[in-house]
Amino acid sequence: MIKKLLIYTLLIFSLSLQSVLADERITSVNYDTSANMLFLTSSANFKQEDKIKFVPLSNPNRIYFDIPGSVLVGGKQDYQISSGGDLRQIVVSQFSTNPNVVRVVVYFAENYKTSNLKLYRLNNNIIVTFNNQVCYDANYMHTTYRDEKFESTDYYSFISMVSQNITADEKPFVAQVEASEKVLNQIQQAFNNSTIPVNIKTSYQNANVQLTKKDFKLKTKYYLKSIQAKNNGILLSGVGSFSIERPMVLNSPNRLVLDLPNTYTDRNIRSKTFQYGSDTVRIGQFEANKARVVITTEKHDKYIPIFSADNQSILIANKETLSHDTLTNVMTNLTSAKVTKTNDQNYGLNFYFNKPVVYAIKRDAASLTIYFFNAVQYNDQDFKSTISGTELSASKMSLMPRVGLRYNIPLEKDDVVKVYTGADARTVKLALKVPPKKETLTKRTPEVITKLPTTNPEQIVKPRKSGEKVVVIDPGHGGIDYGAIRSGINEKDITTDVSAKVAKMLRSDGYTVYLTRDEDKTVSLQERVDFSENHNPDIFVSIHVNSSEGTTATGIETHYYHDYSIGLAKVVHAAMAKHVNSKDRGLFKSKFYVINHTTVPAILVEIGFISNEEEREDLISEKRKQATAKAIVEGIKNYYKQQQKEQK
Repeated sequence: MIKKLLIYTLLIFSLSLQSVLADERITSVNYDTSANMLFLTSSANFKQEDKIKFVPLSNPNRIYFDIPGSVLVGGKQDYQISSGGDLRQIVVSQFSTNPNVVRVVVYFAENYKTSNLKLYRLNNNIIVTFNNQVCYDANYMHTTYRDEKFESTDYYSFISMVSQNITADEKPFVAQVEASEKVLNQIQQAFNNSTIPVNIKTSYQNANVQLTKKDFKLKTKYYLKSIQAKNNGILLSGVGSFSIERPMVLNSPNRLVLDLPNTYTDRNIRSKTFQYGSDTVRIGQFEANKARVVITTEKHDKYIPIFSADNQSILIANKETLSHDTLTNVMTNLTSAKVTKTNDQNYGLNFYFNKPVVYAIKRDAASLTIYFFNAVQYNDQDFKSTISGTELSASKMSLMPRVGLRYNIPLEKDDVVKVYTGADARTVKLALKVPPKKETLTKRTPEVITKLPTTNPEQIVKPRKSGEKVVVIDPGHGGIDYGAIRSGINEKDITTDVSAKVAKMLRSDGYTVYLTRDEDKTVSLQERVDFSENHNPDIFVSIHVNSSEGTTATGIETHYYHDYSIGLAKVVHAAMAKHVNSKDRGLFKSKFYVINHTTVPAILVEIGFISNEEEREDLISEKRKQATAKAIVEGIKNYYKQQQKEQK
């Protein structure tokens, strides 16, 4: 009897386990603003026989639909949408277990017609569209690797979470569950034809909507939850869509540093040290929106980051113990490749696979190597024909031992690399940006930042004298960087004159003033930051002249980024608005590099528009320059007075 009962119990357990294992895993949730599409990615193809029903609700206007037989990886996910339009919020949660059901709730503006909703299936995706057309030009690509340490699309904003009780009060209607051939072709065409130059922001990167969790306030793309030591490496797992920056090597002690931008680290693993063999691993929240992984090791070159097909995890693999043919049991083929080119500085190569691909990137000063670990075969002649006669003709594709493909391309020191992955994990896009062959004069061409802000260890900062007031003034542009140019008048000349006047006035009143440049020379953004950090000032003020495509805009602006810079921004802007005869355009929280990366209160002032003919003539006049300099100086003095009052 006991034996029968045991067999019966094991049978029930086995059936239950099979049921759990049979369920789909919803591994990621992404929202594309330009095409108004919601993507839910699963571990396997959704069952076509499942009928998904949209249930419309009111007060507030919303719908929900359930995905039967599904488990949500990582817990509840919540998109807060503050960019306006019809869509307001998307909540994805595990509605029930046994049976497993994932529920998706979408909130709309009150006048939105929920009958516009359509639901499609493409490979492992459920795709919900919120309008009646599919956008051909949408970029369904996510950045997995980048050389840059900073981008204007990085996320820093803080938000609060809202919980909602869901109750059905209207009858459901069956959603369209099978995409027409036309729609599927459109979506797949977006994967095939997407060309994203390095200097162009993708729609997903531009989104004012990012994956958030109930237990943290930071808007990020990735929530890093766990770290595990595996036989073949260190596994980082989380929720969202990760990216990784170019690894750095530091000395004394020897260590490998990997930064994950737009990432929030769970506090349970933050600042803890983990052992991996003879090496140690430490994860921390390096910046408000950036996680940092530090591996202390004598052999940094043995580690290589491997990207999972679902963008949920990174394996920092040990090449000495890695069996790459066991990373996944899904094999794929490289079906085709396509060279893309925007201009002489921006070009790349798209790789197309017939199944999701698992790959790794190895970047050094002389080359880039991409390892497609689960790729079985490719057509060598077709590939050589694709790259022949292009900027990529020196690159090579070869077979790896047992399984896998290795792609290598030689690079120059200043080349900048980005790698994207398609939402279906079957497209990998390599984008390259190379320095221009000739110097060109453009309005504020973004500088490529290839290192983090650091201080010069060889420069000794003198101790601050009691009561000494130290200010860094940063004249915008200079040298071959003319800034904005109109009618032969250069921004750099105006900022040089005004900055010199500010420095002279402050020095006459006993201030210690350092100029990031005191002559017409080229100074990079990073050099300006390093200069300020080395001199350890109280405040940093960058002076610029504004410009627009039109000719009507006028006025003054003051920009800040860190919250501790608000006080400085307010008093300086108030003084400028009082003394400069121009429109008050207000304060802006902006992501200019120099005010993002300096560690003291820092602002950037736009003292007028060079693109407006009348204001341009005023800006070059001695009267306007003197008034502007005097206003900035008054604002700086008022800031110090304010600080003294607060310290009493």
